[in-house]
Amino acid sequence: MTAYDSEFEEQIRDLLSNLYDYLKLADNPALRSLAPELSGNERLSAIRRLVLRAIDELQTEPEGGPGSRQNRLYHILQLRYVEQQSTVDVLHQLALSERQYYREHQRAIQTISRVIWDEHFAQPAASSRAQHSQESKLSLADELEYLNVDRSQRAFDVNAEILAAIRATQVIAVRRGCEIQFSDTSEPISLSLSQPVFRQIIVLLLNELLLALAPGARINIGLSQQEETLAIGFGGLASLAQARQCCQRLQANASARVLLASLKAELEFDAASPQVVLRFQRARHRILVVDDNPDTIALFKRYLAHQPYQLLSAQTEDAALLIAGSAPLLGIILDVMLPGKDGWQILQRLKNHPETSQIPVLICSVLETEALARSLGADGYLKKPPSRDELLATLSEWL
Repeated sequence: MTAYDSEFEEQIRDLLSNLYDYLKLADNPALRSLAPELSGNERLSAIRRLVLRAIDELQTEPEGGPGSRQNRLYHILQLRYVEQQSTVDVLHQLALSERQYYREHQRAIQTISRVIWDEHFAQPAASSRAQHSQESKLSLADELEYLNVDRSQRAFDVNAEILAAIRATQVIAVRRGCEIQFSDTSEPISLSLSQPVFRQIIVLLLNELLLALAPGARINIGLSQQEETLAIGFGGLASLAQARQCCQRLQANASARVLLASLKAELEFDAASPQVVLRFQRARHRILVVDDNPDTIALFKRYLAHQPYQLLSAQTEDAALLIAGSAPLLGIILDVMLPGKDGWQILQRLKNHPETSQIPVLICSVLETEALARSLGADGYLKKPPSRDELLATLSEWL
């Protein structure tokens, strides 16, 4: 076993930080040493698979959730870099202090650096070349399997991801003398999909449009949403024929087809604009609010507007149990101070009945009762009234 130096560790740290940024990833010196016989997109794809596989190797307890100490290093890298969650979200999910997180994060970087180093530089050269040759035959579908698209699905802000894709393609826009203008919405708009895959399809689409447009042209991006669908329009094309051609080229692109299929998205051209339109089906997750205060229910409706949730409400135990037993629910938001049977009694009924015992229940009360709520079986607690960000963060965890 040979030692690796601090420079290699920094290269691995940079690979993780730019796992889905093609331009920055391509500049990393580790690509040449880890996949010397490959080039271009083949090299980028092989390196990404290499990193995803190395992260998977840190999972020592296959069924261990985020709270598993044995899998802590795996979960830090999986949540932070593969799923691209924020440091704050990772801290919360792993129940770590900031000091613990940064200590364990450094251990994770060192461990994966060792795994990659030993796999690629502690082997005979012939074996290493054979392994790279096999890796080069893997497809994008294999890479999505490594990524585990289903596991990486979570609610994310569409506006933020489009802006990130624009930044990733800005160098192409500057080179072409083009401009990208995005009319983002004042309110966050969520989708529950694989965020890394979503960003990549936007990057591919922008790249295709920038190459098709004349120098000095401008791409206009706009969002249009209905209850069940979200459409992202890319305008600025000179003619209907150009829109049709761009759409057909993307539909013929093997990578784009795989990404679109994994997102269950549709790509079409709009004859009226003309523009290319990317359309997504929006999952509607049912949330039941049990509260006798109409103002509270109205507040939650405002909070969840333009989000992938359908709000149901009940004011009594009987109504709550009827809905919980008949409609698939993502979770229940439960007040404590209710007329008749209080929220604690309803919580016990929900948790003791086989049809509802697995539904997450969030106690939302003016009473400071977090410890009591959790001891009685609640899955979470928020002080009433919660902020919009607090509520959305909790629902995102349930997703």
